[in-house]
Amino acid sequence: MRVTSIADFHTAPGQYLEWPVVMRAGTASSVPPSFNQSFHLSSALEPAVGSGTDTASVWIAVAFDVDGPIDIDALTSAFGTFVRRHPALRTSFAARDGVVARRVYEPDEVDVMTPTSVIVDGSAALTAHIRARFDVLCHPARIPSYSLAAVSRTSRSTVVCGFDHAHVDAVSMTVAAEEISHLYAAHHVQDAAALPEVGSFVDFCATEIAAPVVDLTDPRLQAWANFFASCGNRTPEFPFDLGVPSGTRAPQATTVHRLADAAEAAAFEQACRDLGGGSFAAVAAAMAQASADIGGPSTLPLLFPLHTRREARYEQAIGWFTTNAPMNVEVFETFAGTLASAQSSFRDALALGTVPIPRVLEAVGDTLTRGRGDVFMISYVDYRRLPGADATGRNAHHISNVTTADDAQFWVSRTQDGLALRSRFPDTTQAHMVIERFVRALQSVVRAAASDPVNTSDLLLLGPSA
Repeated sequence: MRVTSIADFHTAPGQYLEWPVVMRAGTASSVPPSFNQSFHLSSALEPAVGSGTDTASVWIAVAFDVDGPIDIDALTSAFGTFVRRHPALRTSFAARDGVVARRVYEPDEVDVMTPTSVIVDGSAALTAHIRARFDVLCHPARIPSYSLAAVSRTSRSTVVCGFDHAHVDAVSMTVAAEEISHLYAAHHVQDAAALPEVGSFVDFCATEIAAPVVDLTDPRLQAWANFFASCGNRTPEFPFDLGVPSGTRAPQATTVHRLADAAEAAAFEQACRDLGGGSFAAVAAAMAQASADIGGPSTLPLLFPLHTRREARYEQAIGWFTTNAPMNVEVFETFAGTLASAQSSFRDALALGTVPIPRVLEAVGDTLTRGRGDVFMISYVDYRRLPGADATGRNAHHISNVTTADDAQFWVSRTQDGLALRSRFPDTTQAHMVIERFVRALQSVVRAAASDPVNTSDLLLLGPSA
């Protein structure tokens, strides 16, 4: 699965089909939104200050190909089964007096209707059409806040579905591609499509709320406090000037770069494992080294998303199953030393990731400030280990919307094709220059470490003026 943004997603034009979804009465739920959902929805459901309009939609989409023109009956059936089996997609949210409440709909209260149709000529026009439709339909104020669509063509078609972030995470995109493909193919050949039962994200949220409160004397909370203290009692920030003053935002830019091809990625992974480092620690070490090589600090603090699908029933469930954990990566003269620091910090971070973020924020209190709206973070997903990893010819894409930004964030994806980096940052001249230098340095670190992990210090120093 390729990770990209809507600005860089291009597919052939055709007949754009869009399936309306109707949800009936539903029931008010006593289960509040998760922390991630609350943080996202509290601002998304409030009108933009002074504008009188809703805020921008933060959606995530999945696209994948199927053979031939779209079989409307088959895809209608597939969409219906898919939505009904995942409570996260049978949920809506509303804000009143600053409180976000959840509403849940039973499977028989959900109907996927006959699709509407429009011919869109030109790839650029189609991308613009998809973005415009998702901006409207995937806003959390709508019920439901997602879009089920497809582009039908004579020889090969594309299914494309967008979801407000409150409903999904990155793994959910692979689950969606796998399940909808399976259901569509099964109906197409009039065969039963048995899928295993999956857990409910609503139940997961209820369990999370009912969990025992972490005592304020817990050493994990002190470790979180120490991390923020090392950042100057602020959330971590990318350590370079991106041309956006604190308190302001700029339009978002997105770039996608290949860090390593399949052979280089395999060599990099194996070299790091030989040195005792796991895949994410290897990526974090390479980024810390690259940052230092272009004039950054000798210690790189960052947050990273950590999945919470710890039970088998949630492995293929749709939902926002993520939390965050902190790392400090110290840069040494050799990549081996940096990797050891990253691996040690990652091992410690796993325990810190088990503390609910609301409890962390409660513990640190007013000592923590946010200099930026965005938080510097690094995400790593090995798509080879996720549902549908063995599917060939699907041309699957994970697509994010483009909004605004005031800091840098990075997503590293491992696929059969190698390692790729998606960078999200402010669309300023300064930021483009910095990110390009950083990416070049990172590519050099990865390739040098793959060829000689122990003695890379002489090979990968680009210098502050590179």
